[in-house]
Amino acid sequence: MSGAVIGRGFGLGVLLILSWKVLVRGISVEPPGLLLTILDGANLIFHEAGHVILLPFGEFIHYLGGSLMQVAIPATCAAYFWLHEQRSSAAAALFWTGESVTNVAIYVADARRMELPLIGGDHDWNYLLDRLNLLNQAESLGRFVFVVGVLTICAGLVLLTSELVRHWNEPQPDE
Repeated sequence: MSGAVIGRGFGLGVLLILSWKVLVRGISVEPPGLLLTILDGANLIFHEAGHVILLPFGEFIHYLGGSLMQVAIPATCAAYFWLHEQRSSAAAALFWTGESVTNVAIYVADARRMELPLIGGDHDWNYLLDRLNLLNQAESLGRFVFVVGVLTICAGLVLLTSELVRHWNEPQPDE
């Protein structure tokens, strides 16, 4: 068995465990556990950077910028890897994009309740949905965003599985 198969198989195993943790977490504000905390920590860095980077574009975009950047960074990585024909890396980045979207879904769903502990005190999605007169639909919108994230995660898993199968079926050099 080649190293490519072993590496992709291991990666798929890790992503399946993370997928399960994402599904169990749902849109709950409960702590996500160690593995998702690490991934969510990276998401938080990009989220906060999004606020700073998009500050010059007005208040609404400033508030949206955190969630936007949090999803745009892994999505950009997925696109980069895809364009450079690094399919397994694209799959992992696509998975990360979906996980980040599910993380945003928690934030969206919490907009009315405002139970999440936040950095800086302002709740982006409370502001955004209030401005759009959608605050009463926060939980439904959060569930919709969660489904989009789960579908993106599934796409990443399917892509990685197809890469694993492709490498599994490649003829091996004689030893």
